[in-house]
Amino acid sequence: MKKMLHLLIIVLVGLYFLYGLSGIFLNFKGYEGADFLIVAILLVLVALLEVFLIKQYKRTFSFEAIEAREQKEADKKKEKFEVESKILGSKSRQQLLDADLCIKAKHMAGLPIAEGAEIFVYRCKDKVIFERNQDTVELEINKVRDILLKTDVEIQKSYVSSAGGAVGGYVLFGPLGAMIGGRTKEKKSTITEKYLIFGYEKNGELDYISMEVTNEPNADLFNTNYYNLSSNDRRVTSL
Repeated sequence: MKKMLHLLIIVLVGLYFLYGLSGIFLNFKGYEGADFLIVAILLVLVALLEVFLIKQYKRTFSFEAIEAREQKEADKKKEKFEVESKILGSKSRQQLLDADLCIKAKHMAGLPIAEGAEIFVYRCKDKVIFERNQDTVELEINKVRDILLKTDVEIQKSYVSSAGGAVGGYVLFGPLGAMIGGRTKEKKSTITEKYLIFGYEKNGELDYISMEVTNEPNADLFNTNYYNLSSNDRRVTSL
């Protein structure tokens, strides 16, 4: 719209200049010295205006001008992205990590991060990424054996029903099972806590990464169906 309006003004100013110029030739003998000077000055001003409008049009609407503006805008977006992508949990950070989902959780066990520390968990196609401050930990999906979403009540029941919380030589749910199972008689709160648990193979043994996700509604989107864990290499254990 602005481009068409600018062109229209250029055309109108140009027509006015031609009209004035033709008037001088048609009425040349009828002009006195002062009139001729006034008309000539007016036409010079109109011509200068026309030149200015054409240059302005080129600066604004030429291919080079548009390309330069687009590049400037792209540079601004890139700079903004670089800044925002350093913010943990942000959309830009998710895009940088090629993740389609991010949740906030409280780390319980399994990562080289303090227990109870707030972490961000990113869902990527081939891995899960955990971040806290400057620490980034990646868990490859081909190593994951199971993804569970359990409540503290369920963990306690499983812990009590098993032989001291152990199954096949492993502590059920790892350190989290021991923590939750061991406080069965201590729980006084009526709030049901939820935990997201990743069971994965580490040095030939089963290990766990666990985190509390009680207040994170999207935690259940981390599941075996999304990652299709059944396609991972099958492990056979002799009992």
